[in-house]
Amino acid sequence: MGLAEFLAAQLRKPSGWVGRLVMGRFFNTFNVRINQLTIETLDIQATDHVLDIGFGGGFTISRMAALASAGKVCGVDMSETMVRQAQARFSRLIAEGRVDVRLGDLARLSYADGTFDKVCTVNTVYFWPDPLRNLAEIRRVIKRGGRLVIAFRSREKMEAMKMLLPGFRLYAPHEVQDLLEQAGFTQVRIERHDEDKRLDTVLAIGSV
Repeated sequence: MGLAEFLAAQLRKPSGWVGRLVMGRFFNTFNVRINQLTIETLDIQATDHVLDIGFGGGFTISRMAALASAGKVCGVDMSETMVRQAQARFSRLIAEGRVDVRLGDLARLSYADGTFDKVCTVNTVYFWPDPLRNLAEIRRVIKRGGRLVIAFRSREKMEAMKMLLPGFRLYAPHEVQDLLEQAGFTQVRIERHDEDKRLDTVLAIGSV
């Protein structure tokens, strides 16, 4: 496996000593702004039930739990390494029933229909094998009136940064907007935030 393939694999699904010692810290440091914008856009209320798909280093979990003080925050990730780290980090909140983190992916979310008020996912859309089917599964677990926020970097910026890694599918903002509309989300809109000359944050927002 070459360096590009190794990096892409770790970004998709952290594992081994690199996953344990490096990737969680990298996600939490590099993604601070995109995570903050995602949380702000979710507009989490005290009693909300919230799901973070692909929570990585867990930056969002603690902050969303503080906002959903009388609700619950769940996280699902396909990396056993990230799940184990989150279970240790949030053991008290898990014991209190305010946080739940588990292994899983978008093929089938292990939650009942209409479980969540708010759902988010940050920098995972590049890896979705079947975007429309995956969005349908996300829509299934959102309550009527609930909200989804998909945060990602635009194709334009990623290409400028030479982030052309194997297995990454890059998107222009309008393409993700089109996918949300095709999947049956309503009030779909795109927000763009330029962080600096190199990075941007794109938020694709839809309601159920």
